Amino acid sequence: MDTGDFLVIDIETSGGSMQNIPEGFNLLVTGLRRANFYAMYTSEPESLAALADQLESFAGPIITFNGARFDLPVLDRWCMEVLDRPLVVQQHYDLMREIVNAAGRRISLDHLCFYTFGEEKLKWDHRRNAEVWATEPQLLIDYNKVDVDLTHELFMRVLRGEPLFLGDTTVVLRKP
Repeated sequence: MDTGDFLVIDIETSGGSMQNIPEGFNLLVTGLRRANFYAMYTSEPESLAALADQLESFAGPIITFNGARFDLPVLDRWCMEVLDRPLVVQQHYDLMREIVNAAGRRISLDHLCFYTFGEEKLKWDHRRNAEVWATEPQLLIDYNKVDVDLTHELFMRVLRGEPLFLGDTTVVLRKP
């Protein structure tokens, strides 16, 4: 599998409660990476429709970190509310779900990347997402791009059969 055969997505939101996913979350931006191509989508109808069309037509796996629990349900809710259609993804590979299946526990993207290859997410206060999006959207886009890149690097390791380090244990995840 070459690097053009999968998409990585990550969303940034404001509001909401982790106890009520996907209700109450405002979709601000969705970052997408395919090989070295990046795209950013917003919740505006035209932009959201372009994202939904891209995801629906893509035959390869859509890669997320905790996307089964968060990103995809939030995107689906927004597609239903804004576009009056559900989000359709042909294949989904959630790194978090695979880690839980292999190790029996969750780990943050930040810790996983630090333990596995020494990189960390940008320091960020998610409570400020709406304010940052309104005043300096490029900062939120830059933050999202780092998360997309970290997720991409983790998945490349999965494709190469390399271990991921969880601090006190190591896992090799199944390939899609």
